[in-house]
Amino acid sequence: MNQTLRSPHTFRSALALALLGLSLAGCALVTPPPSTGYLPANAFDGRVTGEDPAIAATNEARWAFSHPAAMQGRPAEMALAAASLDAMAGQFSTVGRWLGMNNLTKLQMLHARKVVRAELGIRPDTPSQTVIDALVTISLDLRHGDRKAALAAANGSEFTLPPRRTLAILAHFPATPVAERATAAASRDLYPGGSPPFFTR
Repeated sequence: MNQTLRSPHTFRSALALALLGLSLAGCALVTPPPSTGYLPANAFDGRVTGEDPAIAATNEARWAFSHPAAMQGRPAEMALAAASLDAMAGQFSTVGRWLGMNNLTKLQMLHARKVVRAELGIRPDTPSQTVIDALVTISLDLRHGDRKAALAAANGSEFTLPPRRTLAILAHFPATPVAERATAAASRDLYPGGSPPFFTR
C-alpha cells in the first residue's frame, strides 16, 4: 500500500490552519457586549446637583419600578425611569467601574431592559444611546408641557407603536416585577449597608 509522506513543513502548515479555524470558531461564539449608553447631562432637568449620575439613574429606576401605582399619570417620570434602566443595564455589564458587581444582578438588569423595551414597543436591537436620548427627550418635553414635541420624539424608527400609544403606556405603565427585582438588586449592590436616598416626589 502506498502512503503519501508529508513533510514537517506541510504538517506544521496544516496544524496552523486547524488552530486558526478553531480560533475563529471560538470568536464566533463570543457574545458581543451589550449596547451601552449614558443619560445626557440635562436628563434630570436640574433636580440632581452634584450627585453621581450612575447612582442618580439607578435610584430613579428603582423608585419608579418599585412604586408602579405612584407612577400612574406621570409619563415624564416614567420615561426617565425607563431611560435610566436602559442606561444602567448596559453600564453595569460593560463599564470597568462595575466589574465587582454581582453577575446575576447584571443579567437581571439586561433582562429587565428587554422587558421594558418590549412593553414600550421599542425595537430590541436599537442602540442604547438612541433609546435613552428618545426617552429623555420625551421626559423633558412632557415636563415642560410640550406634548407635541413629545409625540414627535416618540415617532422615531426605534418605536413600533404609534406615538400616542407610547405616551399612553408611559402614563399608565404596568407593574413590571422583573424590573422591580432587577433595580432592587442593583440598589442593594450599590448600598449594601442600607436603603438609598430618593428624590422628593
